[in-house]
Amino acid sequence: MPSTGAPASCPRAGQRREGTVSATVTIRRIYNNNVVLGVDATGVEVVLLGKGIGFQRKPGEEVDATGSRRFWAEGHYKAAMVADLFSDATAEEIEVAQAIAELAHEELSTKASDALLLHVLDHLLYALRRARQGTMIDFPLRWEVGQLYPDEAEVGRRAVLLVNERLGVSLQEDEWVAFALHFINQQWVGGDLGKTLAMTEAISQTFTLLAERWNTPIDRHSRSAARFVTHLRYLFARLGEDRQVTTSGIDVMAAVLEADPGAADVAVEIGQLIAAHAARDLTPEEVAYLALHASRLYAEVKPPR
Repeated sequence: MPSTGAPASCPRAGQRREGTVSATVTIRRIYNNNVVLGVDATGVEVVLLGKGIGFQRKPGEEVDATGSRRFWAEGHYKAAMVADLFSDATAEEIEVAQAIAELAHEELSTKASDALLLHVLDHLLYALRRARQGTMIDFPLRWEVGQLYPDEAEVGRRAVLLVNERLGVSLQEDEWVAFALHFINQQWVGGDLGKTLAMTEAISQTFTLLAERWNTPIDRHSRSAARFVTHLRYLFARLGEDRQVTTSGIDVMAAVLEADPGAADVAVEIGQLIAAHAARDLTPEEVAYLALHASRLYAEVKPPR
């Protein structure tokens, strides 16, 4: 079944130019003593993060970047935006964001990535600002994330506790939702949070559709439901990489049609729902595998009497 194989992830920023990184960087702008924006020997902008890296320096000077962390543009984060982000954060806040990224790597097997650190730090700074101002916001996908991604949700809750303990604040409890979404984002849809939200809504609506068609509630923590969720996550990863299943070697849909015609019908509806969220049509083979999972789930929620 096409539910295995890790999805592609954003490469670590520093690894994208492996072999071209030089020790000397020409400074373009100094943000503070610990953050500077420069250009390396290849002409590419790079952010240097290191204690005292900008102390008593001037634009145009060359600086030895050995021992400093380097960050390049990452997704929608341009180099200047990366520098702004780090300059807005204290050393302790950066350390906490790094600890959260490492926690996700250890518990969820997310790739060790500067991209995740940037997303976590960006959210952390907004969350801290809200906590200090006493501002509360709504997290509309709280239930869906908790139901569909229990592992990421648990690490998100641990991230909130870590922030509270390390930085002496009290974040809004539901901030775990945003942290969890960033973990999901890095694992499954290549760093595009909009796609993560679309995937989450599509999966939630899929189970709502099935419950309505079958006129029965579905335990989203059941074995078959968990397998279906995993399959849908890999499906969105394949859609994002334009590598849908186009041949399986066997006629899966014919087998499902013979054993469970209703599952085949509902799979077509699910395929249309997912296509709307992913902005691309599914291949017949992908729809067939949706039918197979629907059939297994139906057998679990409505066993024969």
